[in-house]
Amino acid sequence: MKQLITAETVRNAHAAGRTQLEVTLPQDIVTPEARVVAERLGVTLTEAIAGHSAPAPVAAPASPAAPSTVPTDDADLAAIRAAVLAQLPAGSVPDEVVAQLVRKVAAEQSATVSAVDGVTTLPGGIKCVSGQSVRMGVFDGAPGGQIGIADVITSADGSSMAAGFMQWNNAFFPWTLNYDEVDMVLEGELHIRCAGQTVIGKAGDVMFIPKGSSIEFGSPGHVRFLYVAYPANWQEC
Repeated sequence: MKQLITAETVRNAHAAGRTQLEVTLPQDIVTPEARVVAERLGVTLTEAIAGHSAPAPVAAPASPAAPSTVPTDDADLAAIRAAVLAQLPAGSVPDEVVAQLVRKVAAEQSATVSAVDGVTTLPGGIKCVSGQSVRMGVFDGAPGGQIGIADVITSADGSSMAAGFMQWNNAFFPWTLNYDEVDMVLEGELHIRCAGQTVIGKAGDVMFIPKGSSIEFGSPGHVRFLYVAYPANWQEC
């Protein structure tokens, strides 16, 4: 049974922590967009010919750049068809399956994915998270269990940076950063104490905390802010 490996297949594998996908030819069909996404996310497509037990990683072949609009004319569709056929053994796939692949690749290159739970994604990994959809969890690293955190952009998105929201009421806690962080205050006041001095950020203010800083985060009232941290695995640093 043939398996169609698309860009979404690769993204799901990456989100699950996988760094390799096994592809058996000619049963499995990999779309050109899937190869591009695999290369960008660092997922190896290990290809083997059916009947041979020793698969070997292969470099992803160059794929044509994704068009910025939905393909609407014969020239666009012909280019996609040529790219799809270049990935398949000659004569191994019926025309109706090729046509299905062409439609799939065109959709991957141009169609916007519908918003799910406040998250909308575009081709190429662009992601929009609705702030109103975010639900806070508890930041285990902070004492007292009063600090809320919600990660919205992580390494699973193919990003070298992480981003999310934090909020709390009337709490202070010490923290040493082994990463760089930028905070933008959305509500209330964010107090950062360091070396006996305090800086206060209010709504609309942007604050930078360099790697290696030993500080105290806090607020005497309510605070909600957006953080951006580098690298993306800041919690493991």
